Amino acid sequence: MRLSLLAGLLAGALAAAAAAAEPARDARLLDPAADEVVARAYVPSPEQRMGEVRLVRRGGANVVQTLLYTKVASRAVAEIRKKELASWPEGPGRADALRYLEALEAIQQRLWKAVAAAGEGADRRQKLWIEFVLAPREALVALGSFEMESASGEVRVTAREALATLALAREYVRLNMALIAADSFHVEGEALAKLLAPLALVDPGAASPVRPAASQPAGTARDQ
Repeated sequence: MRLSLLAGLLAGALAAAAAAAEPARDARLLDPAADEVVARAYVPSPEQRMGEVRLVRRGGANVVQTLLYTKVASRAVAEIRKKELASWPEGPGRADALRYLEALEAIQQRLWKAVAAAGEGADRRQKLWIEFVLAPREALVALGSFEMESASGEVRVTAREALATLALAREYVRLNMALIAADSFHVEGEALAKLLAPLALVDPGAASPVRPAASQPAGTARDQ
């Protein structure tokens, strides 16, 4: 009995050591070093930019990335909240939507306080990134802050920090990626499927920018 117990403890210790030695799965999924941006849309419009949405291939993962860089990030977050609650009024996905919104609003407030505390001459924009990430075996939402530089109107992320990572239901993440793309690029149907084609895991053929009629009250289309 003692030998069996010792063997069990040793096996547990070796497993823990191996897990500690392996890089965190989230860290690999969030590493942007080899990102390939396949499409980009400025939000709410190219003329009045508060940020942008990018469709990204990251190794074997697909990513829908939102970059907000605005002095009024609270307005953008409020709009995200309105659309999110409309898209997930009840049933599966509602709890995940609420978890996402809680984390998003907390981080936006954190960034606002940091900007408010900065000295004169500091950049007053709140820079917040959001990623819906879909990999063959994982689905998550990550949020954080970033630094950027811009040239000729193009934004390049120079540094970023993850502040929250949420493991959420795969179907919620997959469908929300399609919803965000449909809303940001102003497309639906075949145009949406074509846009999402490079993101094979999102399964554009099964994606819909509108929740099923049985669970979506009238007047809750995402792009209001």
